Amino acid sequence: MTQHFRTVQPEADPSIILPSDEREELRSVVAQFIARHASHEAVRASTGSEPGFSEPRWATLNSELQIAALAVPEEQGGHGFGLGDLGVVLQEAGAALLPEPIIASAVVGCQALVRADDPGAVGELLARVMQGESILAVALDRTVPLETADGQTAADGLAEAVLWGAAADHLVVVGESDGHPVLAVVDLDCSRREPREVMDLTRRRADLHLVGAPARVIVGPDRFGRVVAELGRIQTAAIAAEHAGIASHLVDTTVEYVQQRQQFGRSIGSFQAIKHRLADMLVDRERALAAAMYALAVLDEDDAADVEIAVAVAAAVCADAATRSAYEAIQLHGGIGFTWEHSAHFYLRRVLGDEGAFGGGREARRTIADLVGV
Repeated sequence: MTQHFRTVQPEADPSIILPSDEREELRSVVAQFIARHASHEAVRASTGSEPGFSEPRWATLNSELQIAALAVPEEQGGHGFGLGDLGVVLQEAGAALLPEPIIASAVVGCQALVRADDPGAVGELLARVMQGESILAVALDRTVPLETADGQTAADGLAEAVLWGAAADHLVVVGESDGHPVLAVVDLDCSRREPREVMDLTRRRADLHLVGAPARVIVGPDRFGRVVAELGRIQTAAIAAEHAGIASHLVDTTVEYVQQRQQFGRSIGSFQAIKHRLADMLVDRERALAAAMYALAVLDEDDAADVEIAVAVAAAVCADAATRSAYEAIQLHGGIGFTWEHSAHFYLRRVLGDEGAFGGGREARRTIADLVGV
């Protein structure tokens, strides 16, 4: 019996993932900002405060680095760069475990407003979000009922375990209006927020109880399916970029440690067994960086044929790389790696928390199997 295997290969020019002077300059700027304002001690301290991140750091990320405006078209008040450029920011943010709502507000939330049926109607909100004056939470996997009366739309329902829900001013969520799915923005000013216990201390969650919350439909039924699918891919690729940054950071810090740690009169990094494990971490890092960069690059291409498979592959490769690297970092740091004071467990908490929130490598591989028909 002959077996037939279907293969999927990248269709875009491989040069789209090559580094550029502009992106490396952007990476340098972000890395310098993190070195000044986001050491692990500073990040840890901000996760224990309200609202779970540093408001001054968030303000600077948007007012000076203008990360939210980076991938917003110029005609809508942004800088008109691509998601590939934003990926550089996401890698560095992942490496530092920044707890600020970058994924929800600066990435997916902004892109949802950009794709509104009437961009002008949400222009004022988009401007405030790009300046960091308003924070968006996103719940593409939640549905809340919408009711319209006297020309006013309101949301009633429960949005559970929303990331950054306790700090958000507005929620981008799937709504049901007249029996049809739509994408809506809900004002959270008067909504009750109930914090959830979380594994990842750098990403807080909350249940949002919506009772007559003012809402606005931004994408109607005609475009709903396509827009939500696009936003889902952007979110998945953005998480993959963060995971690639985590894997990269953990390789660097682990190599540094094993070169310093002495045993039997020599650094433990000189032992062959340690070298093999470090080599595996390095391979994981390079695969993750390439996969994440390619996924974000094809998202910038119009009608790229392989965008779905590229994003799914990035999700699988990067989630696995970050998880393996987190476990290896803890092991290779020895006893200190198991302590509360060390940063290693924060990285493990992040990747395990992301698996629960966004789906891990196993779910991504299931998506790949469906896409290729196996």
